[in-house]
Amino acid sequence: MKIINRELMERIHRREQLRGDQSEMPKIDLEMAFRFIQAIHHFHRVPILMEQYFQKMGLSKARFLVMIQLFVQDEGEGIGISEICRAYGVSSATLTGVADTLEKEGLIRRQHSEQDRRKVNLQLTDEGWSFMRRFMPAHFSNVRKVMEQYSPEEQQMLATLLDKLSAKLTELVEDEALTVPEKPGGKK
Repeated sequence: MKIINRELMERIHRREQLRGDQSEMPKIDLEMAFRFIQAIHHFHRVPILMEQYFQKMGLSKARFLVMIQLFVQDEGEGIGISEICRAYGVSSATLTGVADTLEKEGLIRRQHSEQDRRKVNLQLTDEGWSFMRRFMPAHFSNVRKVMEQYSPEEQQMLATLLDKLSAKLTELVEDEALTVPEKPGGKK
């Protein structure tokens, strides 16, 4: 199966033109549509590549996110599960599974809050702190390898463009007037 490329985009456009039903197909710049599809393709690939990266580094992305939160923000009492859930927009069930794995690996521990015994905090263990102290220099070295191909201006432009694209896609998805095709059977 081919990934959508310029040739396939042109074929889609020609097919719609041949059907003769122009009222349904809006005019679109094929180059712009192709660049959008390229961006979506990369947005799909990046999380897959990042998961592979974190696996090679000895973690999953989810475990890394919990570990980095604890590494950066823990002031000695740990951080509440609900706080980490809010920070990453995940359910407590999801985070509990991640925490279970990290706890089995000896990288974190659960501890009841001294102020509210119902609240469970997560903390890095000594082994967790040691792992993160080894992990972070290697991680930043790898980040540098990725980002040094861009000038500071290109790095800023990349961040700005990704922010704009993300904001527009968020706006589109949340828009009540989103153009949605009818499903088979005439339902939206």
